[in-house]
Amino acid sequence: MPTTHAPVDWIHGTDLAAFDRALLTQAKRCVLDLAGVAAGATRTELAGHARRFVVTQHGGDRPLLLAAGRSSPTGVALHGAWLIDALDAHDGQVLTKGHAGVALLPGLLALPEVEALSGRDFLALLALGYEVATRAGIALHATSPDYHTSGAWNALGVAAVAGRLMGLDTNRLHHALGIAEFYGPRCQMMRCIDHPAMLKDGSGWGAMTGLSAALLARDGFTGAPR
Repeated sequence: MPTTHAPVDWIHGTDLAAFDRALLTQAKRCVLDLAGVAAGATRTELAGHARRFVVTQHGGDRPLLLAAGRSSPTGVALHGAWLIDALDAHDGQVLTKGHAGVALLPGLLALPEVEALSGRDFLALLALGYEVATRAGIALHATSPDYHTSGAWNALGVAAVAGRLMGLDTNRLHHALGIAEFYGPRCQMMRCIDHPAMLKDGSGWGAMTGLSAALLARDGFTGAPR
């Protein structure tokens, strides 16, 4: 099994300090957009279900996004992405027909390592996640006739930024992406459009899956990186 691969090498080795001001400004705009949507979503019925589920079923000490209670990192990622997805007014990308930031922001905030980042490095890492998730979404749509929810591919973006933040080597990062791709929620988008419910765009599960993939890979769990 190869231990290097061009996308993995880029994720692992790209110089975040080289990201220019325009890119960071756009990342900041995305954070403001996501935070505003999350704030609005706290008044939705789904918000209560999400909070109760992760507090009771995902024990831990990480703070939830705009909600009382604490949970595990995976629970925080799940809750935050569910919350943003509940209102569904967040940033999107036309070529993917979906959303990246909804999973990336909660996935990053879930990890304790994020507290050591400067604001600039946080924005740069978020921008890296957008790049990975967007390209994964384009690739998925190009290779499958079905319209999948965003969780199917934004999971890879979360795995990438979480792996980079946790300092995974290229081999473990490779496996993290493979785990996220294999376990990513390939939900049928048209089903939740034709029959509206709280399932939404699969991004809650995408955020949780991507973060789980990075944590598993760090522990030596192997994926299917091809």
